[in-house]
Amino acid sequence: MTNVIFFGHGATADDIRSRLSDLRAVGLLQDFLWIDYAHPTSGAVVRSFTEEGTARLSTLDDALRSFSGDVLLATIDPMDAEQPQDVAKLTEWVGAVDQRLIQASNLRVRLLLSALPRESVDIAPLQGWSNLVLSPEEGGTPASSRIRPIKRTADGFELAQFAAPAVASIFGLWRGMPEPAVLDPDTHRVIETGDRQRFRLVRAFHRTIDAGDIEDKVRKAVFDPGQRLPQPQVNNISRAVHFANPEQLTDQCAQMFINQEISPLVSAPTAYEELQSHKVSGWAALKDNLRLYWSTVVGKPQDWVEGQRGAMNKNAATFLQKMLYGADSSVEVVLAGHSGKGSGATSVDELRQASEHTMRVAREQQFSLGQEPQLSRTWEAYHDYALGLVDGSWRDSIDTKGLRNNQGNMYIVQYGGQSVQDVSASFEGFHPLMTSTLGYTHESQATVAPFDPVGAERFAADIEYTSQQTRNEAVSRKKHEFASWRAKNSTTFAWKVGQGLWEKLGHAQQKYRDAHAKARELQELANSFQARDFNAENKALTRKLRTMWIVLFVVLALMTYMVAGRYNADLPLGEYLQWFDWPWYVVGIILAVLLFLVCSWAVFTKAQREIFDYVQRRKLLNRNQEIAAQNLATASAEISRISNAYNQFLSWSALLGRAIYAPFGRKETSSDHLRTPQSGLPENARIAQAVLNRDDAVRMTDEIRSHIFQTEWAHRSLKSLLDDMNDTFERNRTGHSAVALNEMWGMAGLGSSTALDNLSRSLDHPYMQDRDLKQQEWQKVITDPRMARSLQQYLSRVTFREEGGSRVQSTAEFLDGMNQEKGALQAFSPNALTNAGGAEGYTEIDGSRTRIVEVDSQTALTSQLSRSVTVVQYGKITDFKYLIPDAASGAPSFKDSSDFSLDDLDDMDHMGFKSPGQSTSEAPTMPPTFGQPEAPDLSDLDETF
Repeated sequence: MTNVIFFGHGATADDIRSRLSDLRAVGLLQDFLWIDYAHPTSGAVVRSFTEEGTARLSTLDDALRSFSGDVLLATIDPMDAEQPQDVAKLTEWVGAVDQRLIQASNLRVRLLLSALPRESVDIAPLQGWSNLVLSPEEGGTPASSRIRPIKRTADGFELAQFAAPAVASIFGLWRGMPEPAVLDPDTHRVIETGDRQRFRLVRAFHRTIDAGDIEDKVRKAVFDPGQRLPQPQVNNISRAVHFANPEQLTDQCAQMFINQEISPLVSAPTAYEELQSHKVSGWAALKDNLRLYWSTVVGKPQDWVEGQRGAMNKNAATFLQKMLYGADSSVEVVLAGHSGKGSGATSVDELRQASEHTMRVAREQQFSLGQEPQLSRTWEAYHDYALGLVDGSWRDSIDTKGLRNNQGNMYIVQYGGQSVQDVSASFEGFHPLMTSTLGYTHESQATVAPFDPVGAERFAADIEYTSQQTRNEAVSRKKHEFASWRAKNSTTFAWKVGQGLWEKLGHAQQKYRDAHAKARELQELANSFQARDFNAENKALTRKLRTMWIVLFVVLALMTYMVAGRYNADLPLGEYLQWFDWPWYVVGIILAVLLFLVCSWAVFTKAQREIFDYVQRRKLLNRNQEIAAQNLATASAEISRISNAYNQFLSWSALLGRAIYAPFGRKETSSDHLRTPQSGLPENARIAQAVLNRDDAVRMTDEIRSHIFQTEWAHRSLKSLLDDMNDTFERNRTGHSAVALNEMWGMAGLGSSTALDNLSRSLDHPYMQDRDLKQQEWQKVITDPRMARSLQQYLSRVTFREEGGSRVQSTAEFLDGMNQEKGALQAFSPNALTNAGGAEGYTEIDGSRTRIVEVDSQTALTSQLSRSVTVVQYGKITDFKYLIPDAASGAPSFKDSSDFSLDDLDDMDHMGFKSPGQSTSEAPTMPPTFGQPEAPDLSDLDETF
């Protein structure tokens, strides 16, 4: 951009400056500097503008501080005989600028303001300046056949009113003009005007169509997250279409996701064993019994009991002892409910911490907790479900059969929040009474994310408890507001997934409760086993068997004595034992032994039956205790896993919600609003407002949205969000490590300080406040040639002010004659020069120098739909003498071109001009004086033009 510095002095120049400042204040002009060269160069007299368009005064050094590139110096010469241009002071200021902008290429243009009737004024030649003379004529467009002459008045009001917009056009001040129209587009130098005694006539026309208000409304509708979702093309044969019942669609998708990804996180508990009867053949049972009997008779009953009793696994016993009777409160936490802080709530984090304690104990006792499940696939699938519901693009591994209509088009929800709500929709429920009733220390404790059903349930209990402690209407109102908020958000896909996770966590918690209750029951049963005195029972059995042995030995000894008396009568009672022969002895021994065996076997069988029952029940008890311990450990592991998964769910939902809600950033930007001047602009500079009816606005919005939100737009939005956050945090050295999306799937979530956690909690970081890609996307759309043509068709009408009020006109009519020369006059007003100048053809337009500058969607403007056209036409190079009224005498003749050469350009004696400080010994030559001519007859001016 070329910086423009104006130098002017006098009433007319001040009036022009004032009008330019007004146009800058309403946003119609770009910045410029204005210097009244009558002031000293050291003073704070340089007028510039703030970003808001407010004028300010500063020193030259301060004003030039931000300048870069070329500088165009322009001086406004009203050709006022009473206030001629002070060349010396102007030169001093120009020198001051040159000293401060050594590297810049300072281009210089003098614009002389001509008015009718022309006066005789002293036009001081300026070395190094190009001369332009503003033709004293006002017409609507270059093609206008009717013009109005600009008359000279004492106050210069009419001239300033006409000249101000022409100055803006010639020097490229209109908003969005890339460079001044006075510069050659090829060389970027001031167009050639000849030497310092020559000039070109110039005239300018301008039209602006301000579409800022329309653009703001349309752009807001295009990027408004509250609007219905666009329906992009999914592939070559299908597109996304809104589902009539979004709640049903989110139900279906949430259930699909939970069944596929969440349900496997909770396994069925190991079934407990029961005492079973075994069918054994009689002979086998007898053999087994006799074997046991023999070992028992030979050995001791206690040996058999102790050998068969066995013992529960020592690790299982230790684990159960700690879980059932340990002093740690983790078991109570896991067994607790979740009804809110006011009723002893247990949060997900508390459950996770408690279950992790249980898992540590289980690992210490070498329990197998199974492999930690890889949840990367789970959250990648959640990402695909959530984004697929808004842009219709699904992963191939997801069964989308039920998500298509009969034409193969993909169903999507109607609004982005029906998939995942943004964290900006969180409920902020803090009330000061919660500090005293619940012990809240920070307002964030009462903030519930729109995808956090667990937090919502906890807060519901808290607000209910608080409302019961007070009659404060604000608390009651907060309670009702929360109920409405909860009902609204509970229909979203993310909420239902969170609810499913919480239900699975409840299942795992119930599994833990059941295992805990069973373990306690088994432990009490084991205690009852230990209370039975099997030692006493074993001693009694031993005494019986020993007594029977003694009886057997006594009987055998007696029969031996009896058979000895048979053969030795001398033995006492021998005479009575003669009948007891050895056959009877053998029979007696056999009968005694048999009787002993039968009796001892009967005693043993009775005792064995009780012991066998005990052993079986004891083994069953030990096995079930081990199962209970394993179920406890497994349930704890599952509680921990699902708790961690829930925190991952919260982090991913925050990121996905922002990607859906604000794919191009949350920062609100608006177009530069132009304030149309109610009066004061001539016909050759008109400002109009574009008009757009409601139906066209809707169609225009839909067309732009379809161009911006294309296939997989939501997927690209998430990637763009992560890339921008990585770049921003890395650039500002916040300590966040850059991470790719595919590296985040398996990361821990909320509260873990992983990259996933950090990014999800930094969505509203101050460094992210300025993230705004909407202007970039907007510019891509409306700078597309096809889109630009289509959008301009919607802006087919304009309204503008003219004398008599407001007028509505078609855009084509408003711009008619500005960008084509068909029917346009090819000459300036004949009154712009003397009759001689007109006769020489110097009022003709030099078509090769005409500049048409169009500002539209192809230029870098804030308001891309606004457009303007500026036309500046130049005459042929001619001599200042043709500005002198025909009636003036003594005017030097420049008809003979041989009078001029480049070598005598500084010699002004032949023109009768005296340079400042120049002296001569000859009689002073009278400068050319332009006497007041007779008032020209302008009655036929309209007919002529």
